Formats: sequence, C-alpha cells, structure tokens
Amino acid sequence: MSEGDESVRRRYRFAEWALTAVPTMAVRHFGKCLMCGQRSADTAEPDEAQVWCLKHAGLTHHSGYELSAFQYFNATMTDPKAEQRVT
Repeated sequence: MSEGDESVRRRYRFAEWALTAVPTMAVRHFGKCLMCGQRSADTAEPDEAQVWCLKHAGLTHHSGYELSAFQYFNATMTDPKAEQRVT
C-alpha cells in the first residue's frame, strides 16, 4: 500500500440463492436473422417467431436464423437471516 492509503477490512459470507419463474410472465420467443441482425417482436407463441423468420427470408433471401426462448425469474435468498449477518 502506498503512503496515505487506509487499510479496510471486510468480512463476507456466502449465501444460498434460488431462482423461481415469475408466474405472471409467460415464456417468450423471438426470431433473429443472423445475416442482418433484425429480429421479430417477442411473443408468447413460438409459431409467430418462426413465421417472422420465413417472411423475412422471403423478403430478403437471408437464410440463417436463430430462434430463442426466454423466461423471467426472481432470485430469492433461501436463508433470509444470512443477509442480516453480512457485515
């Protein structure tokens, strides 16, 4: 440490966390063109994302696509008392 730096001590505790799906949010799907980067709006229906890819291919003759699905999650500490003990 250089002159004038103050020494700081910290104590960390590792805690267990869990992910749970947000029940009010459905799985979402979207299609993305790998050639130009355009993507469809996200939708609850996977068929709609696939149809977007096919329409985009018809308009542009682009041939590479990615179909993705995602879901929203909440992270919660499995031991809520652990948060209070961290200093």
